[in-house]
Amino acid sequence: MARHPGSRGREEPPPYYHELVGDPGGTSSDYWRSLLTGENRVLRRWRRVWHRVPSPPRCKVCQAPFHGPGGLAARAVGFGRTSDSTILCRKCFGKLSKSPGGAEVEISVLFTDVHGSTGLAEQVSAAAFGALLQEYYGLAAAAVDRNGGTVDKFLGDGVMALFIPVIAGENHAGRAIEAGRAVLAAVEALSARGLVVGAGVHAGPAYVGMIGSDHHSDFTAVGDTVNVAARLGTRAGPGELLVSRAAWDLAGLGHPPAEHEVEIVGRSGTLAVVPLTPALVS
Repeated sequence: MARHPGSRGREEPPPYYHELVGDPGGTSSDYWRSLLTGENRVLRRWRRVWHRVPSPPRCKVCQAPFHGPGGLAARAVGFGRTSDSTILCRKCFGKLSKSPGGAEVEISVLFTDVHGSTGLAEQVSAAAFGALLQEYYGLAAAAVDRNGGTVDKFLGDGVMALFIPVIAGENHAGRAIEAGRAVLAAVEALSARGLVVGAGVHAGPAYVGMIGSDHHSDFTAVGDTVNVAARLGTRAGPGELLVSRAAWDLAGLGHPPAEHEVEIVGRSGTLAVVPLTPALVS
């Protein structure tokens, strides 16, 4: 039995990472689904254990702390930070990367996009442009993290963030929308220097897990939900947050202030969206 870091003889449940293959008779996708939805019993216990130990930032899966006294304790038992992942501890990344796969679960996705980045890069030096993007990334990542999201990728002039039930909770759609508002509010000050951002949020089923090749894999999400969120992010106007009606309804926000249909490039039919203009975002 594993012991709580710093405890004196008190026993805790065995590490959840020994159960990656699932219960006897189960499948890898069954295990991944229990993990991603937060229903895995042993993971819930470990998250409660680590959550009582300071301090953030933490592993997005098991909640092992990376900083402070708790970070020292986590490293001592193999849960320290790893250079292979910005969101997972060494133990979680190591075990999950050895069991590539995932499951289809309902999540919410936020995409933010810088308008006119090509023109902006032409007008300033490469160093100045890089510094501006770095500031934008930092503000966006902080806003996402405060709202229970996980930055999946920095995409040159965009940010992709995932809101997965095990991390963001059942109201992942509401938290994704709040994160979108927070990002746009945080980066508004950068508009005076030419950096203007739009954002999009969509919710629905996605395949989430460790995806990649035999030599390199990462924790990410793929599928139509991710693609639609990306399209909404690039379609949103300066300072605008485009929320799909599916995400809006899932968040339980009631009757939207406005709504219209948009065409999504490469996708059949139209999509109902709720446009939150700068005035409504703030």
